[in-house]
Amino acid sequence: MQLEDFIQKSSYFSLGHLPTEGFHPATSNLSALTVSNPDEAIRLIGRVDAEAIQTLRDSLESIQNLSAEIQVTLEHGNRVFISGCGATGRLALALESTFRSIHRGKPWENRVQGLMAGGDFALVKSVENFEDFPSYGERHLSDLGFTEGDLLVAVTEGGETPYVIGTVHGALARSSRKPWFVFCNPSDLLAATVERSREVLEHPGVNSLCLSVGPMALSGSTRLQAATVQMLAVGIALTRNFALLDHLLVEMSRLDLASFLTPFVEWESGVYRSGGSVLYRTSTYPIAVLTDTTERSPTFSLAPFEKSTWSGEACSWCYLSIPDARSPLESWERILNRKPIGLEWEEFSGKLGLQSILEFDFGRDAAEARSQRIRPKKQESIRIEKQAGTSRLELNTGTLESALESPLLMDPLGSQILVKIILNTLSLVVMGRMGRYEGNVMTWVRSSNGKLIDRTLRYLDRLITQRGLPHPGREALIVMVFETQAAIGSDEAVILRVLERIRSEAQSRP
Repeated sequence: MQLEDFIQKSSYFSLGHLPTEGFHPATSNLSALTVSNPDEAIRLIGRVDAEAIQTLRDSLESIQNLSAEIQVTLEHGNRVFISGCGATGRLALALESTFRSIHRGKPWENRVQGLMAGGDFALVKSVENFEDFPSYGERHLSDLGFTEGDLLVAVTEGGETPYVIGTVHGALARSSRKPWFVFCNPSDLLAATVERSREVLEHPGVNSLCLSVGPMALSGSTRLQAATVQMLAVGIALTRNFALLDHLLVEMSRLDLASFLTPFVEWESGVYRSGGSVLYRTSTYPIAVLTDTTERSPTFSLAPFEKSTWSGEACSWCYLSIPDARSPLESWERILNRKPIGLEWEEFSGKLGLQSILEFDFGRDAAEARSQRIRPKKQESIRIEKQAGTSRLELNTGTLESALESPLLMDPLGSQILVKIILNTLSLVVMGRMGRYEGNVMTWVRSSNGKLIDRTLRYLDRLITQRGLPHPGREALIVMVFETQAAIGSDEAVILRVLERIRSEAQSRP
């Protein structure tokens, strides 16, 4: 996005008043806690997770109604499409993959289709600005064959994502079956303040499902509690597993994730401090691992996953390996439980197409190839697997080994939700120890689209006040953000660089 475009449309992306963009009062000291007491940081995140999941009890009737509509759609031979963007896009693909695994070899195997802003390519690497265009959502839905009788479940954490809203309009134009709009901010607040949301919320042909979860453990990081709650709600509706909510809450109160995870938090942050890279090996949970590790890049300004053809200076801090996948295509089939689908749109010149997707290789040979590629950086491995036919999850680095027992691991959806929570907690605490956020403020967020630029500006407003710095004014601050974003590398923080510039300019004044 260009500076002039953002200034002209800044009100379109102004979302700081929404609860999901707020600051959770319980986590204001989270970054310091990850260093001084990682056990307590893990327990605190667990309490925030449980608090958010508990809110689903108020929405069970609506979830049951969604489930009934899904069931009717499938029984009539039609398809269910789940759309999302960023974290909710990865959620959509994870739910599709899970549904396919449940119905493998059965008539319903191909009846659920996930789609996300940027296509399957964006599962690995965010596509800048794609989410800002409603027309892309409508076009993508059409490309995948959405037609009369099909059902759309459109998922957006904030309730305002233009791409997701575009899929809703596309569904209204192509099917008489009412689409569902799933979001995490109060309906009345969205309708009163965000015009594009109001158009959907007040449309008589759209069903709304509001899952109001409040602020995230890390401010604005909706990949955490919002995405977990939405994945659980839509997943329950998809699988008709209504008992899962109670089972998950019981397990979260019983499981000692701190004892399970803290040694690995210290191990992983130690690898990064020594300049190394972490390779996550899994045959059981490739989409869960890929989702969490990919989402670290824009949240913490880390270098994104590199392609197998990469040769450069900055490689990603972590990577995925599927030991029993024999080729790039097979690795993607293990992740998605289908062949990957490229967006062969002329305006993207093949960047989102199938060939580009297959240049990300997560197969068994890729681990050694990557080890050679990133030298002299050392690659350390961690294995995360569930033993077949058991309820036992194992983490193993070669020097560290730990196991977690839970009946949730015997359920396809419950297993994916639990592993998501575990990985989100691990990465959040590790990144806190690496200084990649301050308190519960995303000081390293990457300003890659209109929504994230607005978030960057809000965080700067807050930190400028906290540090007692002179505020340069709104327009000057916007210019600083754009100039800084264009000048820094992928592993630098826009917010911290702008704060340093403001401090330096203040000190140089007579």
